[in-house]
Amino acid sequence: MKKFLNIIVAVIIAFSISGCEKDDICASTTPTTPRIVIDFYNRENNDVLKNVTRLTAKGIDEEIGIVFNENGTEITKYQTNANRLSLPLKLNSETTQYVLTQYSDTEELTNSDTITFNYSTRQLYVSRACGYKINFRLNDADPAKRELDGNEWISNIVVETTNIETENETHIKIYF
Repeated sequence: MKKFLNIIVAVIIAFSISGCEKDDICASTTPTTPRIVIDFYNRENNDVLKNVTRLTAKGIDEEIGIVFNENGTEITKYQTNANRLSLPLKLNSETTQYVLTQYSDTEELTNSDTITFNYSTRQLYVSRACGYKINFRLNDADPAKRELDGNEWISNIVVETTNIETENETHIKIYF
């Protein structure tokens, strides 16, 4: 009887140990779904990066804009003064639209341009801990177009690379 009890205890211990899995933690350095990277350039000197002052970016069907400054006020947390912008693309669509608005120093003058990104998606398995990520490919025909209203602050949009796989490179150049 004692042998039988030892066997049952050994079997229970073996099953409990075999059921353990190593901890799966997705490292912060693991590449995830990239955002589209846009650099802003001076339209008079195409090689010079130029800061856009008080720029906001808001999805066309979103109620609030992209937060650039978590510690800002109710207005300034949505504004950036930068020459580079990273924007997320929709995962469940093949089109994403943003309204990019440039505010003057007095806030009396604002100018908004709507840009539409057309792309296809490709889902890639990363690991059990990290799951999947999505890469994007800008369509060859009209990858990034803007709606013209006669009052554009953006003068030209140039696609640098159609494959959006990382955030380490410029995908779009905007001249203003």
